[in-house]
Amino acid sequence: MMNEIKFYEREYQILNKILNDFKSLQELSSELNIPFATLYSWVEDLKIKGYVDARDEILKKISLTEEGKRYAEQGLPEKRLALILKEKEAMSLEELKSFFTKNELDIAIMHALKKGFIKYFEGKIKFVSLYETNDEKLLNEIKNKGEIIVNELNEELKILKRRGLIEVNEFKKTYIKASKFVRDSIISKNYVIIPEISKITSDDIISGKWKQYPLKAYNLEALPPIVYFGRSQVYMRFLEEVKKVLLEMGFEEYDWDYILPELWNFDVLFVPQDHPARDVQDTFRVNLPPAILDEIFAEKVKDMHEKVFNEALGWNYKWDAEIARRLVLRTHTTPVSIRYIYENKDKEAKVFCISRNFRRDLPDRTHFIEFYQCEGIMVGNKLNFSNLLYFLKEFASRLGLEKIRFKPSYFPFTEPSVEGSVYHDKLGWIEALPGGMFRPEMLNMLGVKSRVLAWGIGIDRLAMAYLGIDDIRELFSKDLNFLRSARML
Repeated sequence: MMNEIKFYEREYQILNKILNDFKSLQELSSELNIPFATLYSWVEDLKIKGYVDARDEILKKISLTEEGKRYAEQGLPEKRLALILKEKEAMSLEELKSFFTKNELDIAIMHALKKGFIKYFEGKIKFVSLYETNDEKLLNEIKNKGEIIVNELNEELKILKRRGLIEVNEFKKTYIKASKFVRDSIISKNYVIIPEISKITSDDIISGKWKQYPLKAYNLEALPPIVYFGRSQVYMRFLEEVKKVLLEMGFEEYDWDYILPELWNFDVLFVPQDHPARDVQDTFRVNLPPAILDEIFAEKVKDMHEKVFNEALGWNYKWDAEIARRLVLRTHTTPVSIRYIYENKDKEAKVFCISRNFRRDLPDRTHFIEFYQCEGIMVGNKLNFSNLLYFLKEFASRLGLEKIRFKPSYFPFTEPSVEGSVYHDKLGWIEALPGGMFRPEMLNMLGVKSRVLAWGIGIDRLAMAYLGIDDIRELFSKDLNFLRSARML
């Protein structure tokens, strides 16, 4: 006969529930009315004693994004398109534009064609058929339940994820079952329940009674359950630390408006009005009345572009004030620096701005339509290009980025100009540290005689290198696993 196994009462309660089947810790916590953290600790003891077999399962929790919730309420765009065409039989693209936004109409047509709801016929879109698809059923199921849990994503869930309609969060679930020798001992009643002493008094120690007590040994290697405390969004925290670094280096912060006339976004920076960067394919124009310009200042800008101005050669073309009055979303933060110089002239200064900018970029791993830029200037009579290179290197070094290299570059508003790159383990060298000395054409127009060093750092890309991520879109991620585990500065 085997020796009797000794159990504490709490151990026996747990083991008796898992003699035949695996159960999750969540189930046991509910059945035994024991707090999960307490149960987790006890189970770790059982694992060390070999009383339980354990297995972990990685599961996926699926919930709807805001767009997914909207589609669950209103119906998928392709279904709404099919219902419209079912009544009208056939419609042109122009006629359908009144029912959808531009982006939503493109989505509706693409998916309706894939599902066979519609077809093109003689220049129009024609209804074919309509049925409830599996992805639609899943969308409604998640809406009704709030969330679902699955082992793996099936094809329909993968489609919903690609469309940005669901969020997927992985989590670990632990299951335990009594080991074979424990199960045999309990079934054959070859065990004994022993008392557990949680506290020893001074009298127990003096009298020596403590030697008779079955004391629980400390397991210094057991890990406690992970507790996720509140923390700052990792990228916002990174930006705050960058601000702190710049303030420590003697800079002061300054900012300006997101919506600017092209005069301030482009013209004062000596960017000609036919430059490709000013095209609607690269810049967001704002549908508001044109700005009212300071006529005296606008005349100076015009002279800078059209002809020799204060001994500086212009672009030699006809400058158009109406173009300069058009409103755009700010494409970079350099206008903030120019505005500061315009207001403060030759005052010695070290100024920076960390703020959002907007461009019509095609989103990919290193580009996004909305991005932060860290812009700054240094104004002084004795400044030179070497001071700029030293600053860029020291700034990156203070952020822990030691692999830096420089190469000559070109920007319309600086000369000489430089492009600094930092090394990313996955993407290689990425351009993130551009700068230069403001051109005399600009400074003369602004009435400034001092030298001005300027830099407009792609702070998003620096953050990617620091955080070790290879997709700029992850900086704004809502993925809790990433936000909980990402490195903090």
